[in-house]
Amino acid sequence: MRFRYALGTDLGTVRTNNEDSAFGSGRLLILADGMGGHAAGEVASAVALRVFGGLVGEPGGSASDPTESADAILHAGRRTRRALHAMSEADPKLESMGTTLIAVACDGEQVTVGHIGDSRLYALREGALYQVTTDHTHVQRLVDTGQLTPERARTHPYRSMLLKSLDDQPAGADLDIIECELQPGDRLLLCSDGLSDYLSPEHIGTLLAGPDRQGAAHALMDAALGVGTRDNVTVIVADLIDDGAASVSPEPAVVVGAASEPIDLSPDAAAALRASLPDLPLDATAPMAGVARALSPDRDSTADRDSKADRGTAPVDGAPAAPAEDAAATPPAAEPEEDSASHTEPDRPGEVPVPRGVTPSRVPALLAAVAVLAVAIALGIILG
Repeated sequence: MRFRYALGTDLGTVRTNNEDSAFGSGRLLILADGMGGHAAGEVASAVALRVFGGLVGEPGGSASDPTESADAILHAGRRTRRALHAMSEADPKLESMGTTLIAVACDGEQVTVGHIGDSRLYALREGALYQVTTDHTHVQRLVDTGQLTPERARTHPYRSMLLKSLDDQPAGADLDIIECELQPGDRLLLCSDGLSDYLSPEHIGTLLAGPDRQGAAHALMDAALGVGTRDNVTVIVADLIDDGAASVSPEPAVVVGAASEPIDLSPDAAAALRASLPDLPLDATAPMAGVARALSPDRDSTADRDSKADRGTAPVDGAPAAPAEDAAATPPAAEPEEDSASHTEPDRPGEVPVPRGVTPSRVPALLAAVAVLAVAIALGIILG
């Protein structure tokens, strides 16, 4: 078994930066939703994607059995934590950064899932939608204990308050591991909360059941934008297929979102990142270089090709976001505009701060709002 997939990402209706990252290959799917002040959310999701991208191993491959896949996912999570911790210690602007993450690995016979945070994995089988992951959020705990209904949880003001994430705390929680009983013909959806917080499961299931992956990815993002999602919205729509030729002619890896762009690091943070991951070549100008490689030299002749999306979406057979170059090589030239996963709409106004006690990404915004209010009061007293 392997995946055929389509990836898409969009800024949403409020954000001016994209903190989401997503990666797809024939044996590995990853989605991360970053959080943190300054540009820390982008940094966290891009670094996590690069570390977890190493699970691909050989082109198109993954660990050789489910146990190895689970161990590799847990190890990647711990390595990511160490790297984020070292970077935030070196650069105060990165303090409290973190990311949600879902990694779905297929060893050819079994699908293993690792996840943390509130990005979700759904599975669609014969028209029925199943939520595979359980959110690590305050409202999900209220639902689990019977204090809140799932319907009310979707509009709860603290629905983004995370209980667990892949952050810069070295002793933080491991990813949850799920061994999925999936089969060829199943369709998977990995999505950030910019989608799942705004669409009902019934709506998601209807759109996911569209005839092709690319169309389903577009329809899901458009629906979230249509109801005014305030967050970045990122999706991976993947079909699990039975293809004995997959190991002979693997699909190219594809990256969208923050990890498809250079990482903006201070010299101290860059040095800390290199020291924490000495065995992982990482070029800050192209984070996924060496992982997002064109695995099939004759991509145009590949059967069942998805058409290239015109807005922040990449098909399974599309060109990768970064060439297969070692980090020590000369940084690659910028990607052509048509291959970019970035959103092209104009900047939008900033978000309204969320109440204290929610995810780390919201705390710096709250402190900034308090500082502005204090200055306004002081000026009022002086001028009054």
